[in-house]
Amino acid sequence: MTNEQSYRHSHRDPSKGVDYDQYYRTQPWQKFLWSREQEILTEITRKYFKGRDIHLLDFACGTGRIASFLENQVKTSTGVDVSSSMLEIAKKKLKRTEIIRADITTQDVLPGRKFNLITAFRFFLNAEPGLRTAAIRTLAGLLTEDGYLVFNNHHNFGSPWIKYSYMRHRQKRLQSVYNVMTIKEMKELVQRVGLEIIEVYAVGFFHPPRIPVSYRLNHALDSLAGRFRCLIRFSEDPVAVCTWHKRPKRDIPVQTSH
Repeated sequence: MTNEQSYRHSHRDPSKGVDYDQYYRTQPWQKFLWSREQEILTEITRKYFKGRDIHLLDFACGTGRIASFLENQVKTSTGVDVSSSMLEIAKKKLKRTEIIRADITTQDVLPGRKFNLITAFRFFLNAEPGLRTAAIRTLAGLLTEDGYLVFNNHHNFGSPWIKYSYMRHRQKRLQSVYNVMTIKEMKELVQRVGLEIIEVYAVGFFHPPRIPVSYRLNHALDSLAGRFRCLIRFSEDPVAVCTWHKRPKRDIPVQTSH
């Protein structure tokens, strides 16, 4: 993605869906992060939705990883994305999920609908500031009064590995964008629309370059380090759970244009 290009347009290539899906299925570190994210999603549904029906909106659902994992744990499941190639892959995975190709930051394709669980993985980090703001306002307008927004930041700038990778990228003066985000920026993002982060799950502490590490060792390190709140800022892929601050904000409109 170039500096001038919006993240909205970054997945237009017809081969993007296949390439994206293969990358996250085959790369060892990405597979590890995904395995941890699945554990966390299960924990979140158990902890925050015990005894309640879940109505899921998977925003920027891509090839359907999140929705395919959750669709059998929820009452209803809806996935939205702008990429045709990504959604073609998602359609092959998803059995119970309604799939919508649209940019919901500019198109009102969910009139009158609300969701008590909204997920947004691998989106906010990649999106430019204007799109981040448009997306968080839109999602706030779709979240129920007792709902939760769950999103991740897979290039957390507190991570030693991400800092190293970012500096290397700048030194090489590569044309591609290497986005980073801090946990503080995650908090500030949701606060703009009256939400607050109530819990952060730490994912990905030990990522040495070019050194293979066993799944068991990495899982043990993640589990141990995640017990200490002071260490969460060093994780590579923190997952945030957000809800309304103090009392529901009833006047957050869904941003649309026609």
